[in-house]
Amino acid sequence: MNIVYIVLYNFLFYPIFIFLIFFLSIFNKKIRQGIIGRFESLYLLKKYFNKNNLNANIIWFHCSSLGEYMQAEPLIETLKNGKKNYTVVVSFFSPSGFMNVKNSDIDCKVYLPFDFPWTMKSLFEIVRPQSIILANNDLWYNFLKIAENRGVKTYLIGAESKSFHNNKFFLSHYFYKPIYSSFTKIFANSDEDKKSLFLYINSKNKEKIITTGNSRFDQVYNNSIKNNIVKNDRVEERENILLLSSMHKEDRNMIISQLIGYLIQNVSIQIIWASHEPNNQENKYLSNIFKRNELSVSIVDSLSKVENDKSRVIIINTVGILADLYWKVKLAYIGGGFSSGVHNLMEPAVAGVPTIFGPNYKKFKEAIEILNEGAGKTIKKGSGFKEAIINYFNNDKNLIKSSRAAIKIINSHIGATKKILSHIAID
Repeated sequence: MNIVYIVLYNFLFYPIFIFLIFFLSIFNKKIRQGIIGRFESLYLLKKYFNKNNLNANIIWFHCSSLGEYMQAEPLIETLKNGKKNYTVVVSFFSPSGFMNVKNSDIDCKVYLPFDFPWTMKSLFEIVRPQSIILANNDLWYNFLKIAENRGVKTYLIGAESKSFHNNKFFLSHYFYKPIYSSFTKIFANSDEDKKSLFLYINSKNKEKIITTGNSRFDQVYNNSIKNNIVKNDRVEERENILLLSSMHKEDRNMIISQLIGYLIQNVSIQIIWASHEPNNQENKYLSNIFKRNELSVSIVDSLSKVENDKSRVIIINTVGILADLYWKVKLAYIGGGFSSGVHNLMEPAVAGVPTIFGPNYKKFKEAIEILNEGAGKTIKKGSGFKEAIINYFNNDKNLIKSSRAAIKIINSHIGATKKILSHIAID
């Protein structure tokens, strides 16, 4: 069975995948960047490891994108600040992770090379990691199989039942099963995730899968402490600012008319608009819509330019500053809920900001918890948007109650990093 699996993956599944991404790269700049980066990865690794005379304490982290990296960041920080001298290598699948992650604790950053057997054998000859830690669900067969054959310990953090591919009607159910089974240990976000994974891989080893919680909560909490900006912890004492965060076009189209109507009627309210992927075309489109309704607009590319801007609408033309922006606002609408799925709700929660989001949230445990604890609201269509804003801006009691509930959620989930590292054999 193992031989059949190897043949199918290397001669059918993966070649088809490679063909598709090369074809799509003709039309998509982001995919094209990732392909070019992969061709450079082995060269960059060889250059770094030839230049640096390193010991055996090499830890390799792999993350699909920026969101997955946020789960790995508190582990990286803890390792680098410990007594032992670790070399940390971080690989990414997506340019959104590779291009936006800038952390001095990372010694070497690359795209994960193409998952061909010969490529991965070269990778392990160059790097020789002690352990590999993968965040969430970006799993590659040859990468993990060769690691297993070489005796490299492999760990999966942030394991969630939505990622287990356990629907028997899909080929992925059988495809991913041996990959999950190959891990040295798996760290699940919840007991429910742990139970689902045990059933999926039919593991007899009770110590293989451990419930630790989600280290992303540690990341947002740690980041809030390190934040150098002057913060107003009491949400009710902040200015009347609504942040529209990680906005997709579907969110924009659904709520824009309600938003403009509310701004015209409430002249004391200011908004900050941050698109999921800022670009000049979208910025120009938004600017024209607001100006046609006699709302002043400015487009800014840094956090410092937001400080004293009195425009009714501030459009953010950069990435990486959302975590800081949440500390300036009373309320946030989080995008993605009318398309691929609601985006990061932890960063506004740690800042005590109540959140509003669309109906596509049920795969995200933090979204469900926010609704259950009264830390935010979901809307099914644009007509509910204005009502949700009024619920908070016109009622300090509701605002304060939701704010305190959001902070409580974060505080109740802190500690996953320490639990994970206590189970990882890195000595």
